Amino acid sequence: MRTFTLKEVSKKINVKPAILRKWEKELEEYLDIPRTRQGARIYSEVELDLLLDIKQMYENKLSTEMILQNLRTKDEPVESEISEPPTSSLPIVSEAIPEVTNEEIAIKDTDQFFDAMDNYKQNFLSEVKDEIRSILRKEVVEEVKKEISKGTFYTVKSISDSIYKSSANTKAEIEELSEHIEKTAEQTTERLHYLSKSIVNASQETSEEIYTLSKQLSESTEELAHYVDLTNTEINSLSEVIEKDRENRMIERDQFLHEITQREAAFQDLLISFRDVAATREKKWWKFWE
Repeated sequence: MRTFTLKEVSKKINVKPAILRKWEKELEEYLDIPRTRQGARIYSEVELDLLLDIKQMYENKLSTEMILQNLRTKDEPVESEISEPPTSSLPIVSEAIPEVTNEEIAIKDTDQFFDAMDNYKQNFLSEVKDEIRSILRKEVVEEVKKEISKGTFYTVKSISDSIYKSSANTKAEIEELSEHIEKTAEQTTERLHYLSKSIVNASQETSEEIYTLSKQLSESTEELAHYVDLTNTEINSLSEVIEKDRENRMIERDQFLHEITQREAAFQDLLISFRDVAATREKKWWKFWE
């Protein structure tokens, strides 16, 4: 018997898994779905057909109570079929019982008969459900074991092959990488030797150039110091000459000022004398100097 998971049933009847779980709670009297040890639901074709009928009834706008009533009415023919075998044994029961003498005895026997039929029906249905569940569980467990064994074999084989291949590839890559590292190390050592030689040569040349440059610089500084000394001497002598010349010019200026004041005084005296002479002689042309 083929079984289905919750997702497979949801795809087949086009109903969401949440709605299927809701139907299972609302219609638990008829939707008693078996499960695995891990709790996963297992649907058989019987439950699949029942879910299709329930879906059709919900699409016809039937309530949950009406759907339960319809499912109960569908189970009634099963009860009549189950009750058929005991009817054949009814004469046997009647033979063991004395002949019915009144209606009370008949009613009592009828009630006992129907009670026995109800008990038989319940026992028979529970046995059928248990048998179906056990069969389904056994089949599912066997299928799961087979799948696990197959999957384990293929998984182990594939893992071992992949590990072997990866180890071989890794070994080859490691060998190639080691060769490349050795070559690179050799080239690096050669480059380092060449670089060290170049640095030594350059350092020697640089030291010689620095020595010559420092020698030239010292000579230049000596010459510059000598030139600075000469320049300072000349500047000092020139400043002394300028100072003396300034002093001489100051003296000459004072002399010129003294001579000028003397000449102005003599000129003033001369004017005064001329004025006095002109005043005594009363000459008109001298009035201009008044």
